[in-house]
Amino acid sequence: MPLPTARPYNNWLLVPPFNPKKGFKGWADSASFPLLLENLRRHAEISAVGRARFSGTLNQKNALWKEYRNFLRQALSNFEAAITVSNRSACLLYYYAMLNFAKAELLSIVPGNITGQFVGHGLSFSPSRAKTVAGDVLVVKPGVFPWLYEARTGHKLPTGTKIPVKRLLAQIPEIASQAEDAGMGETQIVPFHHMIAMDNTHTWPLLLLESGISESKSSEKLLLRHFREVEVTPNWRDHFALSRRVTSRVKLYESLKVAPKQPSGGITIDDPMGFTENIRDILDRRTTEHCDALICPSLYKTKMFPMPSSLARYAVTYYASSLVRYKPSVFDTQIHPEQAYMFDAIARECALPMLIDTLSGLEGVDQLFYAPGALRN
Repeated sequence: MPLPTARPYNNWLLVPPFNPKKGFKGWADSASFPLLLENLRRHAEISAVGRARFSGTLNQKNALWKEYRNFLRQALSNFEAAITVSNRSACLLYYYAMLNFAKAELLSIVPGNITGQFVGHGLSFSPSRAKTVAGDVLVVKPGVFPWLYEARTGHKLPTGTKIPVKRLLAQIPEIASQAEDAGMGETQIVPFHHMIAMDNTHTWPLLLLESGISESKSSEKLLLRHFREVEVTPNWRDHFALSRRVTSRVKLYESLKVAPKQPSGGITIDDPMGFTENIRDILDRRTTEHCDALICPSLYKTKMFPMPSSLARYAVTYYASSLVRYKPSVFDTQIHPEQAYMFDAIARECALPMLIDTLSGLEGVDQLFYAPGALRN
């Protein structure tokens, strides 16, 4: 059955998707360790920045600011040490960095859970019973991970939930080739480009996906609740500002809803952005510059279980840190060379995206980085 023709439009804006209630911060520079660490350090060292995270009286803000800056200082020390370690052993340092970054992020959301309390990891795993990475599972416990999950997704994660490690690995785009080489299957992540299209009276979003998500029925069902697939227009490269070298078999989706223009003919992008935000359970922030955002499908094909890459990175780093501490033999390069290779990649490739995740979490808005000159024609 042929696909329907897309609505005609006579103008358009190329804007990455973002929550219209929060906005986003764009950087005229590529993401780098020095840039991100410096901007995280200002949260730890400048009281006006750190205290702005909290509400209440000055005494209450100062009390939280004391906890906040010390979580951050500890996290930064661990992270800077981890960068100097060249293999999967770095995951132990990275996890303790991320644990403290997460506590700092949660301090303004659930302070009563963090201050003056024993704080659990929120995940459990028994290395002594570990057999294969493909078969291992993490179990949700009370603590940081389910609180962070709720803060970032808006969904509660029940105690006792089992999360297969193999499925988590498929949610991390930067290790796609290494996970496939290790026999963990293909990545589920789909990059896409985002447009706000308009005619004389209405505006609506268009999504240009670099591949399909039909294998994830629960995710496809959510997408098709708010968008429909349409025939790809002949001039899609020009309209999405893509090079002629892009030869992907792309798929184009347009919003089922349209938003009216203002009586003056002016536009507001909040309404069409809100239409894209309707798929937030599978919508993920990009951490590279070649796309506007990511479709991060449900962890399961037939039931919805949101698992953005930021949380998958966190959980896999926890898992790797447990193995590094208690069962390093699973990384033996003679017995398990593929696994050693993959976890070396996890330590190397996930580090910068985890810093972007952290800065976005602490500042409450997505952080989007562009190489110098990238926004010029």
